[in-house]
Amino acid sequence: MSKLHKQAKELLQAANKVYHYRRDVTSESRIQDLEHAVGEVDALIKKGASPAETGPLKAAMDRLDALLRKIGGKIYPKTFWSDNIEVILVAIIVVIGIRTFFFQPFIIPTNSMYPTYSGMNAVVYDQGADRPGALAKTLRLLTLGARHYDLVAQNSGNILIPVSQSSHGGAQILVEQVPAKKFFVLPTVKAKYTILVDGVPHTLTVPPDFGGQMQDIYEKVLSLKQGSLIRTPDVGTGYALDTGIKVKTGDSIVSFDITLGDALFVDRLSYHFVRPKAGDPFVFRTGEIKGIEGNPNTYVDKYYIKRIGGAGGETIEIRDGALLVDGAPRDEVEAFGRNANKEGEYDGYINHSPFFHARQAGFSGLSEGGSVVIPDDKFVALGDNSDSSLDSRYWGFVPEKAVIGKAIFIYYPFTKRWGVAE
Repeated sequence: MSKLHKQAKELLQAANKVYHYRRDVTSESRIQDLEHAVGEVDALIKKGASPAETGPLKAAMDRLDALLRKIGGKIYPKTFWSDNIEVILVAIIVVIGIRTFFFQPFIIPTNSMYPTYSGMNAVVYDQGADRPGALAKTLRLLTLGARHYDLVAQNSGNILIPVSQSSHGGAQILVEQVPAKKFFVLPTVKAKYTILVDGVPHTLTVPPDFGGQMQDIYEKVLSLKQGSLIRTPDVGTGYALDTGIKVKTGDSIVSFDITLGDALFVDRLSYHFVRPKAGDPFVFRTGEIKGIEGNPNTYVDKYYIKRIGGAGGETIEIRDGALLVDGAPRDEVEAFGRNANKEGEYDGYINHSPFFHARQAGFSGLSEGGSVVIPDDKFVALGDNSDSSLDSRYWGFVPEKAVIGKAIFIYYPFTKRWGVAE
């Protein structure tokens, strides 16, 4: 009897939900029928009965169920969505709230902060080396976020690499931006690279932020530096590098993994109460920073992560690889000291003469022997990997209102960097 009573109470809860959700679209006579049917079931529950006297309660429940099916719309009978939509919506609201006000996940795409944080990197498999099997691919995907790329020759022939003319007049690997889907739904773009085998195009599509490393892969696997420029009038720009390498059908042309950049949580709350300070690894939006990606006349709205090299009111300079504030070496975090000492994979901070648009933005630059006086509402953003970081040395100050939060914890992948963010 307790099981039947439980079912009856659940039916009454469903009826109460239908009553409140569907009352304005249900006729008054139907509402009266519903109130009567609910009262009947409720009275029988309160009355109680022996197992032999369950018939009246079952009959009343059947009548209430039949009525609810007529007027319940999408609320009744229960489906996955009708039963869980409120839970799902609440969960979404909670996640959005946490992301907006407390902790935002952020994945590092590039290696401007290496070796403190890592962006996407390639693990290249040499020609003839064993390729990872299905189990190895799965394990590397779960632990490192590694995705495998293997370009297999569809035919036999000589390998050519289509090229385009660089801004400096030389040849660079031809790359095309193509539309793609993120999570199968969200529109995005990817970088497409083409390799010719006896004139037949073979293509690879990789994340756009990884594109800069394709040159290194080609040089390692395809001896790109040794290639000679030839005409290919029907493909790309009409020019390609002849690698001199021949493959047979089924051979692997290039095989590599792309490991995921460090995924970390950004604390969006603390900076509402405490001002960002030098040494903090911070995330900021670039929408109001002119020339953020090299073009002095454009704005690009993205999220960047760098380290605060200086805050408002300070005078900073770079000398012999060290970052100095008011003439003394910075020492707030270990990355400053490691760069100053050129320790391990830290190569030291590098002086750069400012680009024109950086000077126009009020940034005097960190050229040799120069210094920067930072305005009160601005920050200087520097990458720990100074040689590969497009940062304040190029495009100027980060306005305080652009700051999103402080990196606090690397939660994936599971490498030696996992844990509290430095």
